[in-house]
Amino acid sequence: MKRFFHVLTTMILISAVSWAQGTPKKAETKAGGGVEQALLEMERNWAAAALKSDPAPIDAILADSWSAISVEGKITTRAQSLDDTKKSKFTRSESSEMKVRMINADTAIVTGVWTGVGTGPKGEKIDTSERWTDVFANQGGKWKCVASQSTTIKK
Repeated sequence: MKRFFHVLTTMILISAVSWAQGTPKKAETKAGGGVEQALLEMERNWAAAALKSDPAPIDAILADSWSAISVEGKITTRAQSLDDTKKSKFTRSESSEMKVRMINADTAIVTGVWTGVGTGPKGEKIDTSERWTDVFANQGGKWKCVASQSTTIKK
């Protein structure tokens, strides 16, 4: 009988410790919320930079190794995207329906819808809504977008 109570007590203690380790502390939850808000702000800045044809804010957001898969299925490099930003002229560029999913402390996936109206880098007319996915990584204490993908939303 003593052995049974010893085993039962040990199991209860192990369960309590496991539960406590799996429960986020309030400070951790607030920190995660801070990261999520920072990532959403970066996305808003990205859309605003496209509206102004200003690649500088986008340059600060993208990792050196960033690439994107376009709605046509083509791969766009960081340099191409920054150059295209300078050449494009938008009258509307806004992101909406944004959601952040923290994968771990250093990785996040942000999804949303971008609506753009204007002229593309080759003078082509743009009037589109695209659902996008951006993958962010904390690199040396700074959050950077490492990969993106867009899909056109049919009207």
